[in-house]
Amino acid sequence: MYGKEAMSTPLPVEPTPSESGIDQHRALYRRWRSQRFGEVIGQDPIVATLRRAVASDRTAHAYLFVGPRGTGKTSTARILAKAINCTNRSEDGEPCDACPACVSIREGRAMDVIEVDAASHGLVEDARDLVMRALTAPSELSRRVYIIDEVHMLSPHAFNALLKMVEEPPDHVVFVLATTDTHKVPATIISRTQRFDFRRLGTDAIVGKLSRIVQAEGAQADDEALALIAALADGGMRDAESLLDQVLAFAGDRIALGDVREAVGLADEQAIVVLLDAYASGDAAAALDVIESLADVGRDMGQVAAQAEAEARRRLLTATTDPAAARRLATILRRLAEAAGAGAREGRARLAMELLAVESMAAQPALAAAAAAPAPRPAPEPTPEMSTGEPVPAAAPAPVPAPGPEPSAEAASSVRPELAAITARWAEVVERAAPAIKPLLRECRPVAVEGVRLTLAFPEERRFMREKASTRARAIEELLAEVLTGSWAIECVSSNVELEPLTVAQAVANDPSDPDGQALLEGVLRITGGELVDVPEVR
Repeated sequence: MYGKEAMSTPLPVEPTPSESGIDQHRALYRRWRSQRFGEVIGQDPIVATLRRAVASDRTAHAYLFVGPRGTGKTSTARILAKAINCTNRSEDGEPCDACPACVSIREGRAMDVIEVDAASHGLVEDARDLVMRALTAPSELSRRVYIIDEVHMLSPHAFNALLKMVEEPPDHVVFVLATTDTHKVPATIISRTQRFDFRRLGTDAIVGKLSRIVQAEGAQADDEALALIAALADGGMRDAESLLDQVLAFAGDRIALGDVREAVGLADEQAIVVLLDAYASGDAAAALDVIESLADVGRDMGQVAAQAEAEARRRLLTATTDPAAARRLATILRRLAEAAGAGAREGRARLAMELLAVESMAAQPALAAAAAAPAPRPAPEPTPEMSTGEPVPAAAPAPVPAPGPEPSAEAASSVRPELAAITARWAEVVERAAPAIKPLLRECRPVAVEGVRLTLAFPEERRFMREKASTRARAIEELLAEVLTGSWAIECVSSNVELEPLTVAQAVANDPSDPDGQALLEGVLRITGGELVDVPEVR
């Protein structure tokens, strides 16, 4: 939360149109970026430590800021650069944000505060250039500060080039490394820095700042609308400010809960409840109807999948006393998580949810049959009549249930070839594959089929091929639909599977230099009338 002193300090704003001659909007997250330690919200222990270090002149030579995106890592790094170079800072280490050093850093024109995006400058040449520049004295400020964002994107050689400088930089240099993936940062780098872990912001803290922004913008917003924005931001202040900017552009000066839903593409909560009910009961038709209706009104299917995932998680937490329902919800939750994650990134969220509807329908009869299956009858006790050798009338057969309604189109599409049939045709699938995916399919084998989901297993040492196949899932699924018919969803896993030969040539004469094997191969081809097709092996 903002402190009293911070709230009384005006934040920097973009020049007015009359001053700049250009009428343009500046993003809220840029205009409302924290400029002093007192304006950083939700990171009180980190702020207190850095303040004391600056006030007591005990700043480190290198820092590592770790945490999710939008939690204040880069902003705090800039404030630290201000505090180190401020000529009029307070006794508690707070920069004044008004002296020439603070103003130049705030406006991004300080030559001695260098921000580097490692995602686009991660090569060893960039690191060596940075090291050479760090050896020179500051041109304007008392200390030079390097802020390296997404530092985990540096190449291994770049890390090696930077290592010695991070360990023992010149007295006039301070490094601030920021990352969202600390496990990708070498331990040698981490051990030479002071690490600070930024945590996700609480909903109340985000709503508090959003309320101040809305008021400063001359607008009004319902509490429910701001709470929904804060929930969607998932603990990131920058994401919350960006969403607020988007909603303000959509709704104008009055924001209601419905405006947030429309602007972001969220589905109505009741629709999500109906969708989860349909998944849980195996009602594919109802689930597909909900998905189609939401798509028709322009809802973002990735967001819909995320909403459904949250609802499934909520139900799973309350189903602990019902193991069968919990198992079913766990399966649904895994599929929805895939749809909201990789499915949304690849534009396949709707397809993933539709496949889940069919899978749920296919699984429901099996569950019902298992629950309703009668217990096996014990063998009858021997009777005197049995000992006479006279025939004993057989027990009356169990009544056959009346046939149900004809299966729907969705049910018919869920009938899949057996695994053995798919395995038998896998050579055909490989042969008809495009050049980009043929080497991938050659390095795996189908090992399981469940509804519309086909599991492809790769040997443990083929992990790279498995990862590439996962990124080409859509192309592989389209190929399967062409060769095997129907709709498919693949799952690529690592296993100890052995790559059995796909063709007679591979099975009989793997080694072309083996004359006996070649003779045997020719005999097989003469007997069967087959033809030898040369398919190069890709490793």
